[in-house]
Amino acid sequence: MSTINPGFGRLLAGCGGALLIGSLFIPWSESAAGVSQSGWEVLTVSDVLFLITGLFGIAAAITGGRFGFFRRDLSLNGATDILGLTAGTLLAWLIVFDWPSGASRQAGLYLALVAAAAIATGAGDFRVTSLFPGIPGR
Repeated sequence: MSTINPGFGRLLAGCGGALLIGSLFIPWSESAAGVSQSGWEVLTVSDVLFLITGLFGIAAAITGGRFGFFRRDLSLNGATDILGLTAGTLLAWLIVFDWPSGASRQAGLYLALVAAAAIATGAGDFRVTSLFPGIPGR
C-alpha cells in the first residue's frame, strides 16, 4: 500500500514555488533606522537559488515530474526535492546563524522557509511509478 498522494504533492510543490518567488518581494529585514529590505535586496547570490527553486517547484507541479533532468534516471521531482531541501537548509542557517546584526527578521524570510519546506515535501511526495517501481514483497 502506498502513502504517496500525487495530487497533494503537486499542489504543495506548485504553491510552494509560487510562494517562494513571491516571498522575495516581501520585506525580509528591517534595519535599526526603519528601512525595510526585500529578499532581493538582502541577499546577493542566494536569491537566484531561491528563484530557481521556485521555478522548479512550479515546473514539477505542472509536468508531474515526468521528465528526466539532464539524465534519464534523475527526474524533475528529484531535482526539485534536492533544490527545496538545499534552499530550506540555507534559509534555516541564515535565520539562526548568519543574520546581519542590528537587523530584525520580517515575515518574508519565514514565508520563504515555509515555501522551501513545502517544495521539498511536495516534490518528495509524488513520483512517477514507471521510473520508480514499488519495492517487491510489500
